Amino acid sequence: MNNYTQTDRQLHWLCQILTKANRTFIPKKEDDSHTNLYFDSLGDRIYGRWILTGDRDIIFTLNLGNQQIEILDSTHQVVASVQTISKKIMEVEKEIEVLLPGLGLNAANFSAKLHFEIPNYAFTNDSIPSIDDKSIYEWKHFRQMANEACSILLGHAQVWEEIRIWPHHFDTGIYASLTNNLGLGFGLAMEDEMAGSPYFYMSGYPTNGAINYENIPEGKEWKWELGEHWKGAVLPLDQLKDKTSTDQKQILENYLLDSFNWFVKQG
Repeated sequence: MNNYTQTDRQLHWLCQILTKANRTFIPKKEDDSHTNLYFDSLGDRIYGRWILTGDRDIIFTLNLGNQQIEILDSTHQVVASVQTISKKIMEVEKEIEVLLPGLGLNAANFSAKLHFEIPNYAFTNDSIPSIDDKSIYEWKHFRQMANEACSILLGHAQVWEEIRIWPHHFDTGIYASLTNNLGLGFGLAMEDEMAGSPYFYMSGYPTNGAINYENIPEGKEWKWELGEHWKGAVLPLDQLKDKTSTDQKQILENYLLDSFNWFVKQG
């Protein structure tokens, strides 16, 4: 999963530009959801959120085909764009600042530091590289798998929540209340030390008390992480990478059903 992880990190870094647009021009929400993003496999883009500029709505996007920051209007036409490849990230932000007044937006705080920090990746002081087509394809494949998994899990639970990418940790995820006493978090996370690979995760959050993790179901391809700070069911992507699409789907569905059915009983 090395190529996927590298692509994940590069896009995480680059998408902070979209996050800054959300942070600056979207009314603040206490859960920080005004800053989050969405991967659109149909349009081959990562989206921010719609911004009302007075006479029209616009949205900041990252075009995954050409790696340009493209600003769309409500008809999904490009009204402004900035190339990123071979530029420093500060250069890209400065070019966007110049465009903002023409879009009806105040550029004053756009480049201000975000209220959270992401990892200091080794390449963050370099010029922005071009991500090759194969790496982009693999990233899109698994992120669309995450979108679909979130959707079918919400359908199974019969609840509705937004499926978004959270810019701090760059996970595609959902959080839903299953019962009066239990919330469920699910998504696809970046590689970290806990899993050693990018991974699907599912965890329960009781309103009162704590979950008793005795008698947890066993999975062939997935496992439980029961650490001090986080407990949940984990399916590493390296268990899916070299499988057929049919086998990937079956493994993921088994993981979703077994984990969900156990968690919902804890509520």
